[in-house]
Amino acid sequence: MKISLGWLKEFVEVPAEPRELRRDLTMLGLNVESISAARDGWVLDVEVTTNRPDCLSHYGVAREAATFYRRALKPLEFPVKESAEPASSEIAIEIADPDLCGRYCGRVVQNVEVKPSPEWLQKRLEAVGQRPINNVADVTNYVLMELGHPLHAFDLSRLRQRKIIVRRAKTGEHLRTRDDVDRALGSENLVIADAQRAVALAGVMGGEDSEISSSTRAVLLESAWFEPVSIRRTAKAQGMHTEASHRFERGADIQMAPVALDRAATLIAELAGGEILRGMVDVYPRRELHEPLLLRRSIILRVLGAEISWEEVERILRGLGFETERRGTEGWRVTPASFRLDVTREVDLVEEVARHYGYDKLPTRLRSAPPRVEKDLVREKELAISARLVALGYREIIPSSMVDPAENARFTDRPPVVLANPLSQEASALRSSPIPSMLRALRWNLDRGQNDVRLFEVGKTYSPRAEGLADERRVLTLGLTGHRKPVAVYEGEKEKVVGIFDFKGDIETLLEAFEIPGLRFEPEGCRYFDSAQGGRLVAAAGTFAVFGRLDAATMDYYKLRQDVWLADVDLDLLLKTSLRTFTFREFSRFPAVERDFSLLVPEGRSYHEIEGAVRGLGLETLQSLSPGDVFRGGAIAAGHYSLLLRVVFQSPTHTLTSEEVAGMSQQVLGALERLGIRLRT
Repeated sequence: MKISLGWLKEFVEVPAEPRELRRDLTMLGLNVESISAARDGWVLDVEVTTNRPDCLSHYGVAREAATFYRRALKPLEFPVKESAEPASSEIAIEIADPDLCGRYCGRVVQNVEVKPSPEWLQKRLEAVGQRPINNVADVTNYVLMELGHPLHAFDLSRLRQRKIIVRRAKTGEHLRTRDDVDRALGSENLVIADAQRAVALAGVMGGEDSEISSSTRAVLLESAWFEPVSIRRTAKAQGMHTEASHRFERGADIQMAPVALDRAATLIAELAGGEILRGMVDVYPRRELHEPLLLRRSIILRVLGAEISWEEVERILRGLGFETERRGTEGWRVTPASFRLDVTREVDLVEEVARHYGYDKLPTRLRSAPPRVEKDLVREKELAISARLVALGYREIIPSSMVDPAENARFTDRPPVVLANPLSQEASALRSSPIPSMLRALRWNLDRGQNDVRLFEVGKTYSPRAEGLADERRVLTLGLTGHRKPVAVYEGEKEKVVGIFDFKGDIETLLEAFEIPGLRFEPEGCRYFDSAQGGRLVAAAGTFAVFGRLDAATMDYYKLRQDVWLADVDLDLLLKTSLRTFTFREFSRFPAVERDFSLLVPEGRSYHEIEGAVRGLGLETLQSLSPGDVFRGGAIAAGHYSLLLRVVFQSPTHTLTSEEVAGMSQQVLGALERLGIRLRT
């Protein structure tokens, strides 16, 4: 926002030099990016934050300067010289959608002569970056820069039946705007229409058919208030950004609408020789007042750490447009001004006091006691997960959660959350499965020659609910493709490629960080995994992970050239589980005894069951057990397979005798016989 210093001084006496003013405004939160000389004097380029649309004008900045420098702010008084003929006889206004248009004011100025603006007006507009057009259009731009409220001027003779209707656009309706673009409209767009057609895109830009020209003799001046979100959506959908939309989408002042209208009407009458018809047509369906706030002196002291006098607090707030009323010794009842949409809480009022009192005047104080720091167990678990995966060679990704619903449906029956205003079809829903995001990341790397890729994502999936917000589920997704380690010249190709046991080992290593009793493998994957190359890790608490190799059909769909392994870990379930506590156990100084058992195992008996039966004996001397070899066919009886089970016994207190080892071996065989497993003969 460019501010002319000469223009600013018409509202407030500024005692500071331009560079001092730059410093002071910046301290108030209005960052002055630059200051330069122009035809109309000094010009400041002020950066106004989105929550302060009231400062997108000379008068708004003047209010801040007047409060800071303790100077009087010139009141806005624009006496209008009107004719006897009423404006209501020339124009009728109707608001069909009051939820999108809270107020619409109109004035009629007749017998105008449209011509170039006088030199002083052109110089002033050019100084703040506006291009002069004609005296009527220039007045609307002038008032916009002066008071911050957008206006629009229609050629009254071009409005059919001399009627204004503020309504939603009809499906398939078109409007040719002043920038010579034919725009297709929809029901989400608010338009200004006459009795037959749309003549302006509300709050954004006027239409070509009703714009002011050299032949215009009667002008309808519009000053309105539009719902900010509606204007923002329309401007974004149409790819437009104007001075008007910039202000309306941040929140205009509904009480400034008639004031700005009077100011523009008097200027047009002065510069274009017009005659203002009597009265203003003001349609104001819903009058909303700001709720008063309680500002307590105790809160000012607690937040700022400074005792600020009653008089100083009142001076600051009243200077900024707030109404204050003392409430005993407690504080004030404060009513925010209509232009301060950002002030909704007590702490907002404290901030206003602090800005103008001066942050540099606030004392430096220590808190009476340090805040209590509590251990964040969830964060500790998240860090443990990330640390393990990074140690295993995985890299974290942060992909978008928006997907194509059709792509999402390939991996889950849970419906996604469809977006009301999507950016594209490929990003029109919030995913209910994390797999599409991971596959896109893997394909992106493979397409760029990165053939050995290990990725993980800590994210969320979403599902619609009958009421309220979407149901969110936290997930951990792993993606793996390529080789288990860098290629070595002495290894065969099959030995280098990652297999199911490599991937299963990574997941088990991750889960080992948590206390998960009874964790077991089940050979049941998902519909998008190869039937013989997938499974899940489950326990009494539920399914912790589902993993497997992507099937051929999905590989073809994503145009993947090599095997891809995926895992979907239930992060919410995992975070409910306690981290494992690791303790050091001293190594035994006594020799270990190794025994191999050649077993005949019925098909269907898993190694998990065998291990569970042996460990269930609770033998203190059982050091480890592991499968040594698996064999089927040959002399092995049908419906069975041969398993070599290697068991290691070791005592921490003495050397085991042969009798002790034999006894423990018989206990192991006895436990296995209950599963139908016996020694091979």
